Amino acid sequence: MSKILIDAGSSVNIFYVGALDRMDTPEMARGMINPQTRSCLYRFDSNVTRSPDMVSLLVRADPYNIMRFYVIDVESSHNVVLGGLGST
Repeated sequence: MSKILIDAGSSVNIFYVGALDRMDTPEMARGMINPQTRSCLYRFDSNVTRSPDMVSLLVRADPYNIMRFYVIDVESSHNVVLGGLGST
């Protein structure tokens, strides 16, 4: 996957819905979304993106294995934001 932003100042990993839809098996990726993990994310302008879902996908970015991503449905020039690096 291309267009991945690594943001060391962020404490979460974000996967955009549009990127899930463009995966080889979008039905399988969407099937891994867990709606019971919803919470709020605060944007840089202090507005809230409500009720993002969580998806568990294994992404290797040596030396890290990232597994949990918030899934949000907003437009972005990136597919993924890696912020909370580490074995999460």
